[in-house]
Amino acid sequence: MRSGQRAVIEWLGEASSGDDAIGGKGASLDRLIRLGYRVPPGFCVTTAAFRAGSDAGAALDPELAEALSAALDLLEGMIAGATGGPARLAVRSSAIGEDGTDASFAGLHETELDVAPADVPAAIQRCWASLWSAPAIAYRARRGLADGDAAMAVVVQALVPADAAAVVFTRHPVTGREDQLVITAARGLGDAMVAGTMTPDTFVIDRATGAVVELTPGEGSGEPVLDAGELSGLVELSLAVEGDYGRAVDIEAALTGHDWYLLQARPITTGAAMGAPR
Repeated sequence: MRSGQRAVIEWLGEASSGDDAIGGKGASLDRLIRLGYRVPPGFCVTTAAFRAGSDAGAALDPELAEALSAALDLLEGMIAGATGGPARLAVRSSAIGEDGTDASFAGLHETELDVAPADVPAAIQRCWASLWSAPAIAYRARRGLADGDAAMAVVVQALVPADAAAVVFTRHPVTGREDQLVITAARGLGDAMVAGTMTPDTFVIDRATGAVVELTPGEGSGEPVLDAGELSGLVELSLAVEGDYGRAVDIEAALTGHDWYLLQARPITTGAAMGAPR
């Protein structure tokens, strides 16, 4: 953790605060880094910052504005050192309880990709505002979660220049079969896939052998998005995360060159995949 930023900024992989400060997504990314997985570098704007000034359109709290500027300078330096190019960022919600064992909030809160450093403050405020969207409020009501307990942290990370993006369920999310993984994949950043506005390739994988038992092509034509080697690497990575988490997981990952980066890992909370036929 960087000196002087304890209250409102926590660096992923160094966080000393719990889920109540960095939210579910931030806590999971922090854990993945500590476990040794490849995760884009970044930091979390904590719920203390949210509580200090989350009014849409209002200027950021001065303490946050100063700490955020310093953190962005450091992150830009890391990215320039690694790539030699300008910093492009991902700004992602990390609400309390998000990506947890009891609730996922999948797709309900704001995520913004390819954000310039100068545009991060406004993106953070949009993430804060998404906590009060009608779908998010309805989801909390269905889960019996009080609005008064809601708070939003925000993850700011280097954007992976993805050749392909994938979502993995280490149990079949529809049938609940524990002997199968399901992978959806699309070329590029994958934001349209996650938003449900395009149809990705869908691979059903045999857990024991790693063989593709079913492939449903997505939009476009030509070869599948992922080749055999890329699929094998992703399956191995996903099962390793499942082992470390001690339960079935839902993973988001990005492929650049020959390297997979983890963008998210959360316990599967959908009913069929939580206790189903083996």
